[in-house]
Amino acid sequence: MASALESIPEPQNFAPSPDFKWLCEELFVKIDEVRINGTAGTGKSASFTYYETISNFVKLWRKTVGNNIYPALVLALPYRDRRIYSIKDFVLIRTICSYLKLPKNSTTEQRLKDWKQYVGKGRNLSSLLVEEIAKRRLEPNGKVNTIDDVNGYLDELSKERNTHGRGFKNLIKSKSFMYCLQNMGFVELKYFFDIVLKNRVIGGQEHKFLNCWHPDAQDYLSVVSDLKVVTSKLYNPTVRLKDDDLSIKVGFAFAPQLAKKVNLPYEKICHALRNDFLVEEKMDGERIQIHYMNYGKSIKFFSRRGVDYTYLYGASLSSGTISQYLKFSENVKECVLDGEMVTFDAIRKVILPFGLVKGSAKEALSFNDINSNDFHPLYMVFDLLYLNGTSLTPLPLHQRKKYLSSILKPLKTVIEIIRFSRCYNVEAIKKSLEVAISLGSEGVVLKNYSSTYNVASRNSNWIKVKPEYLEEFGENLDLIIIGRDPGKKDSFMLGLLLLDEQETGQKNQEIPSQILNDASTEQQGIDSKKKVTKVVSFCSIANGISQEEFKEIDRKTRGHWKRTSDFPPPTSILQFGSKIPAEWIEPSESIVLEIKSRSLENTDTNIQRYATSCTLYGGYCRRIRYDKDWKDCYTLADLYENRLTRPNPSHQVGKPQLQLVQKKRKRVLVPDPFHQTREQKPISSIFTGLFFYVLSDYVTNDTGVRITQEELDDTIAKHGGKLIHNVISKRHCIGEVRLISCKNTIECRALIDRGYDILHPNWILDCIAYKRLILIEPSYCFSVSQKLRALAGRRVDCLNDSFENDISDRKLSLLFKTQQKLPTVDGVEMSSELREVPLFLFSNRIVYIPRSKYTLKDEKLLEMKIKLFGGSITDQQSLCNLIIIPYMDPMQRKECIKEVNIQIKEQMKAFDTIPKIPRIVASKWVDRSLIENCQVPEEDFPVVNY
Repeated sequence: MASALESIPEPQNFAPSPDFKWLCEELFVKIDEVRINGTAGTGKSASFTYYETISNFVKLWRKTVGNNIYPALVLALPYRDRRIYSIKDFVLIRTICSYLKLPKNSTTEQRLKDWKQYVGKGRNLSSLLVEEIAKRRLEPNGKVNTIDDVNGYLDELSKERNTHGRGFKNLIKSKSFMYCLQNMGFVELKYFFDIVLKNRVIGGQEHKFLNCWHPDAQDYLSVVSDLKVVTSKLYNPTVRLKDDDLSIKVGFAFAPQLAKKVNLPYEKICHALRNDFLVEEKMDGERIQIHYMNYGKSIKFFSRRGVDYTYLYGASLSSGTISQYLKFSENVKECVLDGEMVTFDAIRKVILPFGLVKGSAKEALSFNDINSNDFHPLYMVFDLLYLNGTSLTPLPLHQRKKYLSSILKPLKTVIEIIRFSRCYNVEAIKKSLEVAISLGSEGVVLKNYSSTYNVASRNSNWIKVKPEYLEEFGENLDLIIIGRDPGKKDSFMLGLLLLDEQETGQKNQEIPSQILNDASTEQQGIDSKKKVTKVVSFCSIANGISQEEFKEIDRKTRGHWKRTSDFPPPTSILQFGSKIPAEWIEPSESIVLEIKSRSLENTDTNIQRYATSCTLYGGYCRRIRYDKDWKDCYTLADLYENRLTRPNPSHQVGKPQLQLVQKKRKRVLVPDPFHQTREQKPISSIFTGLFFYVLSDYVTNDTGVRITQEELDDTIAKHGGKLIHNVISKRHCIGEVRLISCKNTIECRALIDRGYDILHPNWILDCIAYKRLILIEPSYCFSVSQKLRALAGRRVDCLNDSFENDISDRKLSLLFKTQQKLPTVDGVEMSSELREVPLFLFSNRIVYIPRSKYTLKDEKLLEMKIKLFGGSITDQQSLCNLIIIPYMDPMQRKECIKEVNIQIKEQMKAFDTIPKIPRIVASKWVDRSLIENCQVPEEDFPVVNY
């Protein structure tokens, strides 16, 4: 059957292109006014006003222009535009300053470079630039720039970027850019700057714009990832898409299916996968889809988010780091592969961490030969989704795997098919996790044997399972603050120590032999006879620092900061790359931060930006290290040492490495609109007549399972409730609305301040458990009025046991835990204040100490210390929450560690779910905790160093 879209002609506009100024004033300005000033006094919500503004614009376009809205849409959503301008903040600032003939390093230029300090609500860099231009010239009159004209100028900018490169000197010479500067009005210029910077011109209202234009536009965009295709096919709202239209198209990026992470018992995982599944190793790389067209004459590489990386991997079989090695059966005209692009170390024959993927691809591209470089990209294929004009997504997984192996000819270390095994039971999952631990892998992915491929979905047909302790292990780097870029949220530049006779890495990434010699000594650092000569810039960090920590850093460093424009940093103490902070501080006056990161990043940009020629990928601040002197920080020798050694997170007691397991990322689960019915019937009527607004995820207290906001929404809808995203809307009575949250987010606090009652998600779950609406009790009150709280309090007894509802096993368990009395000492109840007394320092610790063949005096002393300060000792490793290796000679220590690892594997087999593995520390952890009068971080006391 032919697709519904194939017979649709291209849309045409019956009127000339409107003015760009009209687009700005009719759409962009009105949306900004709502965002800045709100809707006070109108009686309308912000969401409704946004929708009304966009809807009016769309109707006006249809009536006065025509059915082709692409010229306006591509300007409204510049981040979706395929054109690349490579114009960043700094380039635009220098260009405008040159256009205004300002002296180099003038006060105005410096203020614009520090623009983040001056922005606020309704102001951004574009606003500041237009203000400076308006001070020095009049607004041009008479010249009209149409929307088509502006798109033409942008086309020229994109072409110039490819032919001349991009820098402020080339941008000044650009005829199209300078024409816009001279002939656009101030309102036009503001949004033109936003467009070339690819800012969100209409904020987060993309879905509203697309839905106003066509009800299927949002869904179709997630399949083709191209505004041009969407607008050329969808312009008549009465012509709806069929299921075939929402399948993948060769040559167009699509949102792939993702694996879901669950925290369930093995039995339930097996049940979700129908006891028949394939097990694959989880690769630490970048999700890439390959579109192979016209027998290889045209090839495209797209990332998970639709970014085109064809320039990195090759546009045809005749060239490219990956394309030239693609070998298919001769009858394959076109196909689409799904897989993971990783980095392969040809010398050590191992796969390297995620952060090196693009860097290795660029290196291989420069040599035009994948075998001439030690590190090169390796494509690991795991699915075939399209073949010779037919989408294979409706076929079962095992069938797609069979087709894949029959048409693709792998080439070892360049293009490989991920190995898999078919499994049926719990034991297979446990065994696969054991193998993952022994290999140092990220984990495994379990896929239902007969599952179809669901575009833009994350469901239980694909489940990723990670050993619990792997997520706890990551490199913690102690780095010294050497710079600051003030703003609404300060960004700190951090540095590494450079020891005497060491050199920083150069552009060719060569590692000085002296550094390699220094790095060969374990934990050399400051303990050696070397001395610190200077600090070199390494990374910039803003994430992970709380407001209290920002204040603490400011309090401890106040008075020691120097403005770079007034006092250039001395090269004898500090060494920066091209990125110079607005303010700097002497290391001796600064403080140390503990930084956690996923991996290193060494792109071309960062080679210039930082003095170390690389930086951290996904770095965030874990805490302030009050106990660290700046001379005890991470050194450049440590950095090079870690770059030369592959991490092995399977060794729990090994030395921490830099590129270990990634930080847990916040994931947004994408609903699957392509393989579900448009109107799903509810399975019960518990919430019929009620409207719900869910504000946050929820982690259950008893099991620790995370229930996402999307899953709560889905649960409510299944039981008859209606979902809203605007509590002020007049479509419902306020008494019928239930606001659900268990986190004090900004939005939640705003609603509380307005007087709304917020209920805990437990109320939703218990209503479903009791199969009826239940009355509000104190445990369901997250933030409610005094009147409602008093009413809820009269429905339970003094132990919070309900007068109306039967108590469940879960509630009984929670009630028992909350009402237990604290341990007593000599008849005195141990309150929370008493726990802070050193006598109870280890009161929450159950410690397991591996026994050596001969009882040592040190072991008995260690036990005495733990017991004396409130801890307890167990002889069963499975019952402990901390493992301490006592003082002993290397051979005995090795035997103890081996025994511990064997028992961990036994735990994996014994448990029905993924067990949490306790930390393993050296006995010095106990001594340091007693000295500090607090339990110090366990990861600072790995066994290998002692």
